[in-house]
Amino acid sequence: MSLAASLADLLSRREELLDLMTTMAADQAIEGVTTEQLESAVPLLVALTAGIGLVIVGLLYLVVRQLLKAKNWARMLLTLLGVFMSLSTLPTVFGVGVGEGGAGWILGVVGILQAVATVGAIVLMHRRDANRFFLRLPEE
Repeated sequence: MSLAASLADLLSRREELLDLMTTMAADQAIEGVTTEQLESAVPLLVALTAGIGLVIVGLLYLVVRQLLKAKNWARMLLTLLGVFMSLSTLPTVFGVGVGEGGAGWILGVVGILQAVATVGAIVLMHRRDANRFFLRLPEE
C-alpha cells in the first residue's frame, strides 16, 4: 500500500522532480543533457522505484514464510524492521516531511496506519503463546 502511495506521490510531483533533475544537471555541469532526456528519465525512475519496492516486498514475503515455520531469526528480523519502520513514521505523526497535496496526505495516512499494524504484529509475535511456538517450549 505504501509503495502504491509513494508512486502516486512521485507521479503527482513530476514537474518538481524535473526541476530538481534540471538543477542537478546544471550544478554538476553535465553537458549535452536536454530537457527531453530528463523528461524521458522520469518513467524510468518510477519503474525503478516500483521494481526495487517489489523486490523488497518479495524478500519480506520470504522472511514471513520462515516465520510461519517457527524460525526465531525471522521473528527477530521482522521485529527490528518493524521497530525501525514505526520510529521512522514518527515525524509524519507530527506533520514533518509530509508531501503536499492529496497524494502526500494519503502517503502520510498510509504510513501511520502501517506503523500501527506493525506495532500490533510485533506485540502478537512476542506473546507467551508465540514464545512457546518459536522457542519450542513444552506446554504448561
